[in-house]
Amino acid sequence: MPRYRFPYKPRPRQLEVAEEVAKALRSGSVILEAPTGFGKTPVVLYALLPYLEGGAKVIWAVRTGSETDRPIEELAVFRRELGLRLVGLSFRGKRDMCLLARGFGGDLDYSEVSYICSRERGRCRYYRRLGEVDARPLLSRGALTYSEVYRWASERGVCPYFLQRRLLAHADVVALSYNYVVSDELSWSIRQAVPFGDSILVVDEAHNLQNLNLGGDTITEGTLQRALEEAAEVGSRGAEELVRHAADYVRDRLGGLGEEESEVFDPRELVPEGGEGLVEEAERAGEAVRELRYRQGKRPRSSLHHFAAFLRSALGLIGVRGVAFVAERVGGRVSLSIWDMRSAEVLRGVWRRFRGVVFMSGTLSPIEAFAETVGVERYRAISVPSPYDEANASVYLVTDLTTRGEELGREMAERYVEAVARLLSRVRGNTAVFTASYRVQRGLVEAGLLKRAEELGYEPVVERQDMSGTEAAEALRRFKELAGEGRGLLVAPMGGRFAEGADYPGRELVCVFLAGVPFERPTTKTRLYVEYYQSLYGEERGRLYAYVYPAIRRAAQALGRALRSPRDQAVLVLGDYRYRGYLALMPDYVRELAREVGHGELDRVRLPWLEVRIPG
Repeated sequence: MPRYRFPYKPRPRQLEVAEEVAKALRSGSVILEAPTGFGKTPVVLYALLPYLEGGAKVIWAVRTGSETDRPIEELAVFRRELGLRLVGLSFRGKRDMCLLARGFGGDLDYSEVSYICSRERGRCRYYRRLGEVDARPLLSRGALTYSEVYRWASERGVCPYFLQRRLLAHADVVALSYNYVVSDELSWSIRQAVPFGDSILVVDEAHNLQNLNLGGDTITEGTLQRALEEAAEVGSRGAEELVRHAADYVRDRLGGLGEEESEVFDPRELVPEGGEGLVEEAERAGEAVRELRYRQGKRPRSSLHHFAAFLRSALGLIGVRGVAFVAERVGGRVSLSIWDMRSAEVLRGVWRRFRGVVFMSGTLSPIEAFAETVGVERYRAISVPSPYDEANASVYLVTDLTTRGEELGREMAERYVEAVARLLSRVRGNTAVFTASYRVQRGLVEAGLLKRAEELGYEPVVERQDMSGTEAAEALRRFKELAGEGRGLLVAPMGGRFAEGADYPGRELVCVFLAGVPFERPTTKTRLYVEYYQSLYGEERGRLYAYVYPAIRRAAQALGRALRSPRDQAVLVLGDYRYRGYLALMPDYVRELAREVGHGELDRVRLPWLEVRIPG
């Protein structure tokens, strides 16, 4: 272990786990499962200090770009408390960092910003000034968050993105999104400055890896309609013929799909007989549309270009085991998707590029299954017991509720609403109802959930499927704001943005109700996913890996939102009798504290904060 002290007062097992991680990395990878509140980030960073002192780099991969600041903020504490001279960088993509792209409007995607950058770089005033600035004063700050780099560059009229690229070579710790590690299209830009073979990779919230859909893409009927208009606009008869054929196929062959119904399609049927060359013509026409939009000062977006790229990719993946082509109707529109299920096959090669890898999360059990499904070969498993007991949580398993079946009946939905209302009347604090799906959520809302909550003095905050990032941030801010009065009710699906990744410390969330078990619906996608995993791992293990374990991990993640530190206290309710059969897969504190009740007893739940005061 390093010659430095741990920068915090150590919690139980933190130093022991740090030493285990440091030793295990000498011979392979590490899979660390530790509960929320354990302090995985500082523990792993502490374990990596000997490697950093020896000249290794650390790449810290997170699920989304918005999470890249967290490890760098932790590194700032290490620098301050221990006198370290390490440099850390929160790395973001062009979409977040391009100053020039702001002139083309908001909400541009990565491909659009990249297009603008490639066209303008030679004459971009921000890029050309890059060589005129001395970045040493910025580097001297040591731990650089995204906003610091962006603000520093903006004030000097310098490109923030390419400034980041320059800073990469000086960074000891780089935090970035998964895409920069797993995508060959993006990782080259990082590998030039931070060679993977000399680096240790940390994969945060690693339970997300199984569902990355690495080669996936989706188009909709709207994409085809816009593509047809664009083909006519630029006068490309071949592109128009191709898109019209595809649109007719979707209308005639797939138009009968009901809402949330799906089926497999063959990408070759999207191309007219003998029309293979039309795909290339459509790509050229799509590029012409982007050029036209760009010259008009508009965002260089082209549905025709997207359709052609989708089709080229799909045609190239025909016959590849683990890739499926699925059509489904959602929100009244048919969509066509390339669905890549090959997490183990693709990711195995990624991990081999690094000197060592640390995978960490609070929900990886069973660890053997996690390792197998994401292609981890030689590894040491470290599992940390949770610090939570009856002082922290009351856990209830409701035996007369279930969302089992394809439809949530009115009677059961009303029973759920009654259960939640009884719970709210008792808790009188910020509560989340995390549902098995949006379908279940709609059923509860239609049965009067929001009205009952309002009658009890709560203000509902509801996650929608079409919610933008800005809307979601505002909704989350409002829910947390209600914590002071204890009257916020969050209604959101398990596996969604509010049930995973979001933090609700202290009184921001004191009660979680799981409405159902978040199994995937028995759709074409679910069937294909299970069949693929059964072809890899056998009938029984394949079903567990593809269907059961991911659902229970989503449920465990949702429960964990209310317990973020050993000082937190909460009431946790498993609102489905089927959890009885899966308790062995749930976190240890859930297994040990769960008590079976009927839904009519939820107005008498034990409130741990009334019985035990945990010093803070």
